[in-house]
Amino acid sequence: MELRHLRTITAVARHRSLTKAGEELFLTQSAVSQQIRRLEEELGVEVFRRTSRSVELTAEGRVILGYAHRVLAEVDGMQTELEEISGLLAGHLRIGGVYPTGPYDLFGLLAEFHAAHPGVAIHMVEATQDDVLEALRTDELDCAFAAVDPDTLGDEFAATLLWEEEIVVALPAGHDLCRRERITLEELAAEGLIAYRENSALRRRLERTMAELGLEPRNAFICTEMGAVRALASKGLGVAVIPRSIAEEPGPPIELRPIGPRRLTWPLALVWRVARRQAPAGKAFIAMALDYAKRAESPGLRAA
Repeated sequence: MELRHLRTITAVARHRSLTKAGEELFLTQSAVSQQIRRLEEELGVEVFRRTSRSVELTAEGRVILGYAHRVLAEVDGMQTELEEISGLLAGHLRIGGVYPTGPYDLFGLLAEFHAAHPGVAIHMVEATQDDVLEALRTDELDCAFAAVDPDTLGDEFAATLLWEEEIVVALPAGHDLCRRERITLEELAAEGLIAYRENSALRRRLERTMAELGLEPRNAFICTEMGAVRALASKGLGVAVIPRSIAEEPGPPIELRPIGPRRLTWPLALVWRVARRQAPAGKAFIAMALDYAKRAESPGLRAA
């Protein structure tokens, strides 16, 4: 008795047809019949009863089928474990990133993963939110960190919100708005803003929120890097909306004010494609990234 005989039995029992079982197994009908006949001769029992319309299991055949399922499940489980071991010994991990990741220490996570799985080659791509989601859609990435609200992604992706960070207004020292405890979106609309590039997730988040109130930002300066946006705000070239973790980094002096009464936040979600069959390295990284969010402590706004 060989494993291929057991796989043939399960296929014939499932389809109740030698022809359809052969199509699944890439065998001719005669080859399927031959395998069943040899097995029946070896066991000394009839496994299937053939009629003009279908192929039915005998009582003995049902017993054999139960054992076949258990044997094949054990073999498949062994192969899966071996694949996972080899995948974590010499696998590849492709991650997309939209920055900043705020209080979530992405680089600390990567260091921890590398220490646990030193044989996995890590390739990380920084891109816009749209580019990252498209790369996930085409399976160019195993997973990605993106500034998205998981509920807005639909059924194509799975996503878990890791952190949600406050977005604040960065002002040059002495600006009139420094006298305010909070800055409204209406007040922001009256100021010249240091804006990000058009496909920036943060820019679109601000524009969408303001549009809900019938407002439109007045972009006075365009910049692509958040550290530079902070420096430009310090020099009085405009005011900027920026994640608090970036605003509080060392650099030229600025004044920070929260946005209110409607607060603006910067989410960080881990995203992967639902239908993708994750390789061992991808599965291990996603599990570690989710656990890392639970273990981390930060002054940021923890996701509910």
